[in-house]
Amino acid sequence: MNASTLEHTVEDFLDRVRSIETDQGINRGSLDAIGELAAGLAQHKDLFDKERFPPPGDGGRSALYLLNEDDDHGYAMYLVCTQPGNGAPPHDHTTWAVIVGFEGDEENVLWERIDDGSAPGRAEIRETGRVVLREGDSIAFGPDDIHSIKTVSEGSTRHIHLYGKCFDQQTERVFFNAEKGPVKNMPSGLLPIDVSRRVL
Repeated sequence: MNASTLEHTVEDFLDRVRSIETDQGINRGSLDAIGELAAGLAQHKDLFDKERFPPPGDGGRSALYLLNEDDDHGYAMYLVCTQPGNGAPPHDHTTWAVIVGFEGDEENVLWERIDDGSAPGRAEIRETGRVVLREGDSIAFGPDDIHSIKTVSEGSTRHIHLYGKCFDQQTERVFFNAEKGPVKNMPSGLLPIDVSRRVL
C-alpha cells in the first residue's frame, strides 16, 4: 500500500466535503451530497487494507481508527471495524454524520422521538425504517437523528465514518432504551480510539 496515496485520497475527500459545506451549509440536501461523495471512497477501499487497519482481535467487539481530526475537533474521520452480531443501541450524535460501507453488512434501524422531552431521563421512540449498509452504500444523519446499528453479515464490517465533531466532543450524545424508555448520556472517552494510524 502506498501511504502517500492514502493520505491524498483522504485529503482530497475532505477538501471536497469542506467545499460542499462552504457552498451549502449543513442541511439535509448537503448531507445527501456528502453521502454521495463518500460512497466514492469504496472505490479506494484497498487503501484501507486489513494489514494497516486490522479488525478487532481477542474477543474485541469493534476497532476504531482515527484518520483525521481538525484542530477544532471537527471533520473527525474514522475507519470502524465491527465484529458480527455487535453494534450499538438507539443513539444520536449531536452532530452531523455520514457513513459509507466498505465491507460487510450493517443494519441501521431508524428511530424518531415522539415524547415531548419533559420527563428527565425518560424518552419514547418509535421505529421509522431500516437500511442495510453494504459496500458502496452511504447514509447521512443530522444532529438529532436517532439510529441503532448491528453487524448482520457473517464477517466483520469495515466502514468510514465522518462526523462534524469527534467522538470525545460528543458529550451530549444520548443512548435510548426503545423498550423501557430511559435515556442516558454516553461518557466521554468510552469508545477506545486508535490514533496510531492517523492519516492527517
